[in-house]
Amino acid sequence: MNSFVSFMQDIEVSIVIPTKNRVNSLKKTLESLFVQTYPANKYEIIVCDDNSSDNTEETVKELMRKTQHNLRYTKVISKIEGPAKVRNAGINQSSGKIIGFTDDDCIVSKDWIEIAVECFKKHKEACGVYGTVTTVGDCKNKKFSISRRVDVSKDNGSYVTPNVFYKKQVLLDVGLFDTDMRYMQDIELGWRIRKKGPIIFEQSLRVNHRILCASVKTYLKRLKRTEYWVLMYSKHPEHLKEDNLILGHLYNKSPIYVISIFFTFGLLLLRSKLIMLFIIATIGAYLWAHVFVDGSYKKYPTRLAMFPRYSVTDIIRFAYSLKASIKYGCLVLF
Repeated sequence: MNSFVSFMQDIEVSIVIPTKNRVNSLKKTLESLFVQTYPANKYEIIVCDDNSSDNTEETVKELMRKTQHNLRYTKVISKIEGPAKVRNAGINQSSGKIIGFTDDDCIVSKDWIEIAVECFKKHKEACGVYGTVTTVGDCKNKKFSISRRVDVSKDNGSYVTPNVFYKKQVLLDVGLFDTDMRYMQDIELGWRIRKKGPIIFEQSLRVNHRILCASVKTYLKRLKRTEYWVLMYSKHPEHLKEDNLILGHLYNKSPIYVISIFFTFGLLLLRSKLIMLFIIATIGAYLWAHVFVDGSYKKYPTRLAMFPRYSVTDIIRFAYSLKASIKYGCLVLF
């Protein structure tokens, strides 16, 4: 018992990895954590399994028997959807004063933990540290799929869980991840923590994130996450001003394009003489929202060709955000 207590006291950093049915990519994530420059006896890895149906449990327990690293496994069975409750389980079982988060489709750099710890030492007032996330791979060989990237190259306030560390006591103080948030729980947590103290961006803290190639059906289904953006703003209304929303309630330019579509169709049904004016206005709104967004002139033709996809997704996002705005009493349109 004494040796176990001593072992637990040696742990300074706990790495929490939520997983669900991704055993092959999880193994690669763990392999990158087994070769860290930070002393192996000072960190632990906690795999939190969201009730996987593949051989995740058997694989991780086999690795536990073979590795000299402090690898732990816990299975989380809950009716609550989303990874928030899985990460919370890892936090509650952790031993370190610093808790790092990454995902089961990520590869962390060899000095990942070491850099994070040094950053906390340098910025003693910091509540958290997050870093660079680079999406790797492509979907060229997968027909009818849409890629989803997770890229962070600067301090953008995203605090995404592929690459973030927090002090454990701060996590406990703010109440851990919000299980109401099926999506966006990492950003929402960051907003709460930032009220207690700074979250430092460290560019040299690097993680590679595998690109997600989603089917069209899955991609459209994931647009429902827009509702959780609205929920997040309802929980943190001060961000309506801080984030400089257009007219205080429009997250981006897309709602203006969607509203112009609705007006145009309405005038078309009424056979109004103003129809040509609104068609031109709608085309202008699309160009403003999706084409002329930066100085990358070479991308303009591609963005023009993406008109059908952008139009469909914009309308779906708008519908989800309007529904959520009514539900949560907070008008934020996407």
